[in-house]
Amino acid sequence: MREMKEIREIAAADVLVCGGGCAGCAAALGAAKAGADVILLERGTYLGGIAASSMISNVYNHYVTRDGRLVMRGIGLEWMQRMVKKNAAAERWQYPDGRLVHDPEQMKVTFDEMMADYGVKVLYRTMAMEPYRIGNRAAGAYVNTPDGPALIRAEQVVDTTGECDMAWGADAPVRYACGMATLTFKFANVDLEKLYRHFKNHPETFPVGIDAMKNFEEFEKVWLERDVLYFPHSGGEDWDLFQDAIKEGRFKRELGDIFAMDSCCIIGRKGTDTAVINSQMWRIRSLDPFVLSDAESRAHEAVYYVADFMVKNIPGFEHAYVAQISDELALRVSRGIEGSITFDKDEHTTADKIVSDDPTANGTDIEYNILRGLTDDPRYAKSADKEEDIYAPDVIACRPRQMNFKRTGEFVSRATVDIPFGVMVPKGVENLLAASGKGVSAVPQTMLRYQSAGMALGQAAGAAAALAARLKITVRSLDIHKLQKELLEQDVWLGGEKRLKELGLLAEAGEPAGNGEIGEEKNEGKTDICV
Repeated sequence: MREMKEIREIAAADVLVCGGGCAGCAAALGAAKAGADVILLERGTYLGGIAASSMISNVYNHYVTRDGRLVMRGIGLEWMQRMVKKNAAAERWQYPDGRLVHDPEQMKVTFDEMMADYGVKVLYRTMAMEPYRIGNRAAGAYVNTPDGPALIRAEQVVDTTGECDMAWGADAPVRYACGMATLTFKFANVDLEKLYRHFKNHPETFPVGIDAMKNFEEFEKVWLERDVLYFPHSGGEDWDLFQDAIKEGRFKRELGDIFAMDSCCIIGRKGTDTAVINSQMWRIRSLDPFVLSDAESRAHEAVYYVADFMVKNIPGFEHAYVAQISDELALRVSRGIEGSITFDKDEHTTADKIVSDDPTANGTDIEYNILRGLTDDPRYAKSADKEEDIYAPDVIACRPRQMNFKRTGEFVSRATVDIPFGVMVPKGVENLLAASGKGVSAVPQTMLRYQSAGMALGQAAGAAAALAARLKITVRSLDIHKLQKELLEQDVWLGGEKRLKELGLLAEAGEPAGNGEIGEEKNEGKTDICV
């Protein structure tokens, strides 16, 4: 038998980022902007992670408050600006409602360009296997490359694998959150205008208050004024074309562990003949490769079951055909760290211990129940919708507060909520931050899962790792004010003038950073949109 080759060291860096999704890209860029030598590892052949591989062609709008303040900036904003310039995203996107629809193929290219511009070394086809540790300190990672196993050393490690592989491998305490997985596909030869006209003639059949889309009137405005078609995720469950077919036995809502096959999220842009469809959900209760492999195979079959129904029944899809199936099931949640603090259902922070969901229990479709407003579980059901800002002393980004539509008639608040640094700091291991939006310390685990929040977390984690590497200290002991100052320099919005004074940052920043329009004029976070 051939002996295993000795694992060789192939590189070293100040900051090693493991995973090239949205959070990983932002982490690499945040570290590079802070002056670090950065290596970004990606197991595949392009950047963008699940958002790219699963054609998740929309970003949940966590940028703009209901009164029009642009409060999520930094790398997430720079990425959006670049996408708009190449017509890879809708130009009129600065609104507190709806979605930011973009081209996932251009997402890959845009991230490549940003890495080159900021001097980040990207290693494709290189998967981080487990952390290299010195005592309880992460000091790099063992990786698998096309040329065999290897070691990359680093002063600091940022885990953006999505499944917290590095934190888990370093024996940091993690939880498993029961959630969903979805497989998307793309239709070509679709007449989106015809679908819009169908709802124009039957507005009463359009779902109300689901997935950040209020009603038909908002759907119509987004289509006519912003050139985007967005039929909401799980909207098919309130659409007569699907529900009548289910009652008449012409369509099945469930096939084994696949459920909500009538979800029918439809995303498209005016001027194209394609639409991305997200219309099946999987109950994923483990990361067992046999379970996941079986799910991948059967999900492919389910795509054509849904597609066939849509071609025969949905206006505008009569001549459509499946042009692409996403590369992999998108695991929405799985492992999450136990951080120094936890982000809770009401967007506050808590020090309470996180309890894992029981993967064998009935009714564990937690994320789905939250999406549809079907849970009364006090761990997950939102209990307050006050129009008040929520502050955290270790703020590293802000986003609009989210509201319960059923209680308020709104999805987005005028107020903001601080995203805290502590949700990325795992227990039991030093010099490692877990920055994937779905893997930070949160209950429910989906609270910071979205692409825009992931980029905000990643940028802060990368900047923190760079500063700690430069100062030769553990990232846990980094002075939060030093990190916040660096983030202000990187155009991250941490609050208005009053809040910056409270944080002791105004004198350091000169005037509040990141509070203006996308231009030179500053106006305390107001944009020029109409709301």
